[in-house]
This record gives sequence, structure tokens and C-alpha cells, in this order.
Amino acid sequence: MVGPNDDMPDFRPLLTTGRDAPYPWAAAKTLEARPQFSVSRTRVRVRHFATRGGLAQLRAPVPKGAGRRVMVKVRVIKTSPTTRTVLATHFCYVRRGMEAEGQADAAFFSRDDDVVDTAAFSRDCAGDRHHFRLVVNPEDGTDLPDLRAYGREFLARVERDLDTPLHWVAGAHFDTGRPHLHMVIRGCGSDGRALLLTRDYIKHGLRSQAETLATELLGPGRPRLIVQSRDLIADGFTALDRKLIEAAPQGALDVRELPEHLHAVALRRLVHLETGGWVSRRRDGHWKVPAGLRDQLQVFGEHEARRRVADKILWPTEWSHDRARLEPVLLQPGARLIGAFVGCEPLSRFPDGPQILILDLEDGRLGHVRIPQLKQVLALDRLEQGAVVEVRGRPLETRASDQTIMAVSKEGGGVYSGENHRASRPTDSPAFIERHLQRLRMMGREGACAAMEDGSFVIPEDYAVRALRVDAARNGPAAPEVRVLDGRSVNEQVTARAHTYLDTLMGDRGQRPLQGPFGKRVSDALARRQGVLERWGIGSGHPRVLGPMDARVLTTMEIQTVFEALGAEGKPVFMAGNGEGFAGVYASRVRIDRQAFAVIEGRHSITLVPWKAGLEAGRGLTMTGIVRDGATDFRVGLQAARGLGLEL
Repeated sequence: MVGPNDDMPDFRPLLTTGRDAPYPWAAAKTLEARPQFSVSRTRVRVRHFATRGGLAQLRAPVPKGAGRRVMVKVRVIKTSPTTRTVLATHFCYVRRGMEAEGQADAAFFSRDDDVVDTAAFSRDCAGDRHHFRLVVNPEDGTDLPDLRAYGREFLARVERDLDTPLHWVAGAHFDTGRPHLHMVIRGCGSDGRALLLTRDYIKHGLRSQAETLATELLGPGRPRLIVQSRDLIADGFTALDRKLIEAAPQGALDVRELPEHLHAVALRRLVHLETGGWVSRRRDGHWKVPAGLRDQLQVFGEHEARRRVADKILWPTEWSHDRARLEPVLLQPGARLIGAFVGCEPLSRFPDGPQILILDLEDGRLGHVRIPQLKQVLALDRLEQGAVVEVRGRPLETRASDQTIMAVSKEGGGVYSGENHRASRPTDSPAFIERHLQRLRMMGREGACAAMEDGSFVIPEDYAVRALRVDAARNGPAAPEVRVLDGRSVNEQVTARAHTYLDTLMGDRGQRPLQGPFGKRVSDALARRQGVLERWGIGSGHPRVLGPMDARVLTTMEIQTVFEALGAEGKPVFMAGNGEGFAGVYASRVRIDRQAFAVIEGRHSITLVPWKAGLEAGRGLTMTGIVRDGATDFRVGLQAARGLGLEL
């Protein structure tokens, strides 16, 4: 073995143990054998710090989520030639914060001393490999009777976790309105070896000890509404707004009647709403909350969110200079929107939630349409800008989940619960049942059903009508259906050897209004397309009209063009028929007669099968499947091939 080198630092690795560490992530002992706890040491560990008069007491368990929150920030500073200067600057900053409030005892303290010489501590740290800087900021620091005692007990618990004494100094700040501690811990233990903390203990263990101690001192935390800073200034409806509206049933709100923990955030939110003209101040502490506040905020928030997303979509496109034409489009049942595809982006931070689709419409509008779910626009995946897209509005129908909820509730006497669902349909998975419960939680907030304390829901007889009304208010009066009419731009369609979107317009140009930039582009392209078809001898009359036979000729030309391009490397190309299986790697997507097909490349041949939305995420993967009734049942992976009796 190589002997110790005096020039190398003597590290003290801290390992994780599971037997007597108070937390599973707690950093623990050294490589040497750990001594057993003595009786006195055990008593110290179980002594209740928060007792009064030295008497033990029984306490109720802390409800989940009711513990006091403490923010603990940790930095590991490596030693350098300027360590003493850097530490002196840091101590100067902490001292200024202590003196700002005119503290009589504006001095650093340690485990045993109320006044510490920070210069001497800095000299000691200069010989260590590193040191730790901590900021311990209890959310309810103003309620702590003695912040210094809190800091000493907190680090005493850390010492017990690490099984080594710590050398530290700390200062208390009261100048920010939230009392907190700045602590500096030397990077060596009592034996002079380097002190190392595991990443999990730095990330979780320190904060857990600080929060547990604060909860023991102050008791369980008060119920609180978690409010993000962005929600206080949001120009839309938030969870805090719901609390304010509930507290003002007659339109008059007295902030003092709100729970104490909501006073500060409620005032900040009300001031912002007053600035926007949504609420008004009557007198100190009293506010007028209009009955339609929720609807106003939802409409305005939706409008602003859609505008921001639409601007984001337009910025990198050729339509970036056309913002003046941009406007929202409300899709009505039976409506049909056709236009050039500009882009599509999520409306919120949830990628599978509502989407904003922008189309340069035939009627001259640059319209953005709200699509409720990502799965409804998957047909647009990897679609080129300028492609022709259609959005149809279908009447809203009762969701399958709502039908299931009503069926289960009828069997349960008008009550839906997870237990009733499992009893009624034992083959349904827990995840499937949970989705129904999530749907009912949302409907309960909207008043379509009534939530009970035991987690069940009372389902009224007209629940289906109420649910449809809620869906219409959230997503519009129609259910959108998105379809790609042609994956090529209108300019590319002019010379395409295919049956294009332009060809479908040749018989009804007088019936379809074509306005604006896209309408003009379509009109010009139609004239040029007519000349191309005339040279090819396809169609008849002037203006040109295409019959069924002409459409079949163009489709045959497109099939030949696609097959020649795919078979350029010598592999034969086939189109799978009904009931035929296939196996290979999903390579790309092609369109024939404006229908999408997946290109499955096998070892010896290439097969075209009907494409499915969402398949683009599987490019390059091995797939097997079978075509049934014009649709494709895809399976991914080699093992699935054996299930179908297929081989690559």
C-alpha cells in the first residue's frame, strides 16, 4: 500500500449509514469503527429542545403539509490565496445587515460564545480545503422567540447527523422583514480531516432538520395558499382570486375577515386588480368585487395568453410583418376554416394542454384558433409552413368519461367514488379511475357536481348538460377537427404531379370567397395550375374542370413519383392492403392523394401503410403492425413481431 503523503490533504469521507442515522440521506460516520452511544449521548439525542421548564410533553403528529417551511441555501467555497479577504468581505456584509436594525448585540456568535472574533476564524479557514456558507431563512422567523438559540440547536442536530463537532460562526439578520441566519462552517472536523457532506444531505437533510426544528418550536404551520409571485400580478384568473370571490358573496370584501395568512397576499393582489380596473377600493380594508370578476379575468387572461403565444409563433415566419391582421377566431359548430399553416404552440407551460394554431385564412384573416388538446393537432407534426390545413367545428358531445361517471353514479345511488367505480367495473385500471376523479374535481370547482369530504361526488341528474356547459365555457362552443388538405404550399402545388388542393377548387371557384394575401395567392396559383394541366392534357373547358377520371390520372402520377423516389436504392415499394402485415423501421412520411402514409423500410422492401397522428416521435424505431379497414395497428419493437408472426 502507498503510505500517506504529507503534501496531500487528509480527507474524511462521510458515508451514508442506515442503522442509527436519523434520516436516510444523512451524512454519517468515518471509515473508523463508530463507538456505541452512551446513555448520556442517547438522552441528549432524544431531549426535547422545544419544551418549557425542562418538562417533556406529548405532541400530536404534524399533519402532512403543515410543517413550517425553511429555506436553506448552501455554498461550498474552495480555499484560495484570497480566502481571508473574501471571508472578511462576507463578514462585513453580514455585520452591516445586523447593524442596520440597530441591534444592541450586533455580533457574530458560535456554539459557546455570544461574541466571536471573525478575523481569527478567517485565519483558521484559510488552512482548510474549503468552507461552507449557509443562509437559514425560516418562513415564520418573526415568530421564533430566539433566533440565535434556533441556529445553535439546528447546527447541534447537524453535528449529531454527521457524528462530528463543527466549527462555525453565525450572524442574525433582521433588516429584511424576515429574520434569517448567515452561517459559516469550517471545512474540517475536530480531528483536522476534511469535512465532506453528501449531495443528498446538502439538498434535503439540512432543510429537513431546519423545518423539523421550526415545527417543534412553533407547532404545525397555519393552512396557507401557495401563491407564486407571478400569480399576484397575473392578468388572469388565479386560485387566490377564487378565495377573494368566495369571501365576497355580496360583492363586498373585508380583508380583515380573511384568514390571517392571506392578508398580505390578498392586499397585493387587490391592488393589482384595482390598477387594472377590475375591483375598486371603498375604504381602508374594504373592497368592491363585481359579480362577474371571474369571467372578466378568465376572458382577459385567455386573450393575453393567446396574443403572447401568437406573437411567439409569428416572429420567425414570413408572416412576422402581418401582426395587424392577427385576430382570434371562435370556432362555431358547422364552421369550416381553411388556410395556410403558420404554426402551432402550447398555450400554457403544459405541452399536452391547449394549443394555439395560426392559419392564414382564405377570407383574409390571420386567425389563431384555440385547440383544447395536443392530440387534436398531432396531424400537424413536422408539417411545413404554407401547407393547406382545414379546421372543422363539430357540435360538442358528452364525453365518454362523463357517460361512465353517470352510469357508475346511477348504480351508487347518485354518488360516484373510486370504490363504486371499482365495484361496478372491476376490470378498469386504477389510473383509468383516477382520470375520472380528476375530471370530477375540476367539475366540482365549476359547480357541475358536489364534492364530499370523503372524496366522493354527488352527481346530479343533469350532470351531462352541466359538463357540456363547462366544456363550452372553457374550450368554445365547438369541438375542432384538424385535417391537412395538402402538405405542399400553393406555389408547390402548381407544378406537382399529383392531385392537389388547387385541383379541388377548379369546379367551385365562384362559390368560395378568396380574399387577403392567401386568397390572392390561391387565385394566382389556380390560374397557373390551369395552364400546367392544359399542357398535360388533363381536364377540359375554360376555366379548367377536372372529372373523376382526371383525378385518378393525377393520383396515379403521384403514386409513380413517390414510388420512384422511394425505390431509388433498388428496394421494391409496396402499399399494404387490408389485412396485410408489415415490419421494418419507420423512416418518413409521404402523402398520396392528400392522404398521409408511413414509410416502413424493411430489410428487402419498403411498405407504405396509413399514417397515424403521433407516429413522428417514433422515427427510426423498428415497428410491426397490420392494416385493418383502412387504419394501421402499429406495434413497436422486435418482440411484437413474433406476436404477429412477422420477421424482419
